[in-house]
Amino acid sequence: MGVRGLTTFIEKNAAVYLKPHELHDTKLVIDGDNLCVQLFKRSQKVGLALGGNYDAYYRTVVDFFDKLQLVNVVPYVLLDGGYESRKIAIVRYRMQQRILKMKGFHVPAINSATPPMLREVFVDAMRESGVAFMRCAFEADDEVAILARKLGCPVLSYDSDFYIHDVQYIPYVTLSSKVYRKVSDREGENFKVGIVERKQTKKARQRGDGVKYIAQCGDQDVVEGEGEVETYSYLDCCLYTIDNLTGPHDQLGKEMIPLFAVLLGNDYIERNVLRAFYEAISTGRVNRKINQQERRLKVILKWLQNHTFESATRAIIRHIKGEQKQQVYRQILTAIRGYNCEDCVALHYFGLQDQTAQETPLKDDEIEKELQTRLGAIADGEEPMETVDEASFLDSEEEEEETASNEGQKEEKSKDDQEDELSRHNSCDEEHDKDENDLVQEESDTEEIIMDGHEPLIGPELKRNKFTDRNWPDWFKRIYSAAQVPRFLTDLIHSNLYINYPQIEDVKRQDSNRLSGPILRTVFAILKTGFKVKTTEFKYVTRRVPGTGVVNVTVTDACLPAGVEYDPAKLPNVTILRKLFEAAGIEKCDELFETIRSVPSNLRLYFLAIIYWAKNCPDVNLAYVHALVVCILQLQIVDKALKSLNRNVDQFRQAHREYLEQQRQTSKTSEQSAGKPDVAFNRTFYNKLASGTSRASALLAYDHLIQHFSYKEEEVRGRRKMWIEAGTMHTLASFQSVCFNLYALTPLLGYPVENLRMHELYNTLFVYNVYEGMKNRADLGEYERTVMFRHSPTLYAAVCVMVRFVETYVPELKGRTVRAKTGKAAKRKEQPLVHVQPITIRPANNWDEGKKDESSESDDGEGYVDVNNKFSQLLLAG
Repeated sequence: MGVRGLTTFIEKNAAVYLKPHELHDTKLVIDGDNLCVQLFKRSQKVGLALGGNYDAYYRTVVDFFDKLQLVNVVPYVLLDGGYESRKIAIVRYRMQQRILKMKGFHVPAINSATPPMLREVFVDAMRESGVAFMRCAFEADDEVAILARKLGCPVLSYDSDFYIHDVQYIPYVTLSSKVYRKVSDREGENFKVGIVERKQTKKARQRGDGVKYIAQCGDQDVVEGEGEVETYSYLDCCLYTIDNLTGPHDQLGKEMIPLFAVLLGNDYIERNVLRAFYEAISTGRVNRKINQQERRLKVILKWLQNHTFESATRAIIRHIKGEQKQQVYRQILTAIRGYNCEDCVALHYFGLQDQTAQETPLKDDEIEKELQTRLGAIADGEEPMETVDEASFLDSEEEEEETASNEGQKEEKSKDDQEDELSRHNSCDEEHDKDENDLVQEESDTEEIIMDGHEPLIGPELKRNKFTDRNWPDWFKRIYSAAQVPRFLTDLIHSNLYINYPQIEDVKRQDSNRLSGPILRTVFAILKTGFKVKTTEFKYVTRRVPGTGVVNVTVTDACLPAGVEYDPAKLPNVTILRKLFEAAGIEKCDELFETIRSVPSNLRLYFLAIIYWAKNCPDVNLAYVHALVVCILQLQIVDKALKSLNRNVDQFRQAHREYLEQQRQTSKTSEQSAGKPDVAFNRTFYNKLASGTSRASALLAYDHLIQHFSYKEEEVRGRRKMWIEAGTMHTLASFQSVCFNLYALTPLLGYPVENLRMHELYNTLFVYNVYEGMKNRADLGEYERTVMFRHSPTLYAAVCVMVRFVETYVPELKGRTVRAKTGKAAKRKEQPLVHVQPITIRPANNWDEGKKDESSESDDGEGYVDVNNKFSQLLLAG
């Protein structure tokens, strides 16, 4: 949810609020979705995601949990679920900001746009690492805090909510990326610290080898002698507790923390709602050189110190406009519930024991009743607002500027206030639909009236939203809690809602998820089979076309095919999947589902996705299929054969230059005899490919393919630019959409095929570069045989077999060509559709060197004719 400005405030005063800490030998509760995004940002340091660097991201996640294992930390990860209705407004606002950034394909938008299957790859990496995790029904923040308190262990996140929770909180940005080893005596007075070289064998780690000691304190002989010493590995970080905020510096009681959070504002309440209250309070003079948000924090802290919980609550609500009193009261009540609730679903799910004293948690109604009693016990007029003759932090802008000029420094408007301004504009945006309040079906009951003198403090018309999974089918709860299905299924089953966050796509065209509409309707129909009231409609929130707004679309007739029933007790169910492909126009559907059974299990659903996408997207041509197949071979065959994931062109070629040259000479005869194999695509063929691809063959192929993992920049008027073809990205976005929706459907059907592991199958940047490099080739097979896999005939044969498999069920692919460009763009050679500003990260590869290497390969004494190059015969004549 986030408390505005609190993270910035704490970071500016880190010496006061954050304490150095060594993380080791403990349990650790992790805010999963927050960590997921933070690790995604880390994975981008080595390259642009461009909508899906799943292989690099997967390695980053596994590496992170490997570090926790080294320091003997046992993680418990809690993932967010669906959106509560009160957060839909902020979700729409964030969607609109993302769409605006996407309009020009700006680099910040490309860097911040999370790939659609990022969370699914995160879950796959946790499974691989043996990490315990659970998906919550809705937002996980409260569950994270409760579990951490019951286990008596820290929380890892980067969410300002945890600064106001009564937990031990480790901000993610303070966690070191290096593992340290410490050797000390029992008293800790004499010790030495070193950095663990993590690329060591397990035996070497146990012996203490591979540690580079960098510092020591005290007597060196004590820690290196034969006396008793303590040795452990740890991660350096900073630890925060609520006592740091409520301790001797500010003297704020813990029961006031919920009010403190509400007054600062969050995603659920706009700060302008509290403006009347801000204008009414005043306190001691503060330093006007600090920004407005920090001043707000200091003033609120000081004001709360002079009030009890009851008097502060009534003072706050009294100064809110009548129509907004319910909203503020609900925020206070929600905050109190979060601090008083001790019922922990995750504790039972993980099979853990409560480390705290057993207390009977109060129910929501009991918490509210207690609050009403406490507020009602206060006499009217007991808590007047302070009106001392000292400066309020909400002075006019003119006074601020005058004071700042007298002091020689003009105060800048804080980023948080700029966000509030955008949020207020967004709430009045004409792009919002009139039926926004109907987005979520809400359960409600009436509130009791809270009296404030002669007028009701909280009116009887206040409605309460209940967010619970009690009506969900048990079979769905099991797979959902285990994160076997994406989180968006919560919105579908609970709220009849689907929020379509845009990918990196062309905003001038229909959203890329429309192609997957039949799959999404099938998912919704299955989810609703367990309910007494049969619903066939849901709201689809997506971007407006044309324009950059957000629109609600009502999806109707979301039901199963005629004559088909769904029974969760009779799974797997392949009939529904088969009917889906029949409706998609696959003529040889029966043959497809018969032959797909012979395909390797980890590739079945992926090739079904390719066939569905190629059949229903008219922009797909054979070059796209070739690019996807080449990516499969790179990630599953070449990478595994090399057992090294060096994506830097210069480093790779420098390390293997002599070996590569030797292998090129020995592979001349084999490439001449390579032809298109006439074999079927099945497990036998693929197993032979995986076991029969030598390291030499993989290295020679990788020598050409490695360049496709980097950005392609071009020299334009003396400046290096990166160009992105909007049409290509949109078509690839539609493919990811098909994969994502099939990923959601497969567990509901009981896994008739193995689900997708995208990190082993797809990398957007790689596929994009391969496609752009071959889309205008006259003969794709010849280009692959003579250039891409010239020295790797087995890989070329695999491409032929896999592409032919797709062509069998989508024969119209052979007749599709690259869409021609019109107007001025058609007159320019390779004219890009979209121009992207220069990026700050330097590309990892040297494209000029790559071109030289390719030309040197073709000049090694062998004469051959490249049908993709009409001038190639002149080389022979020369």
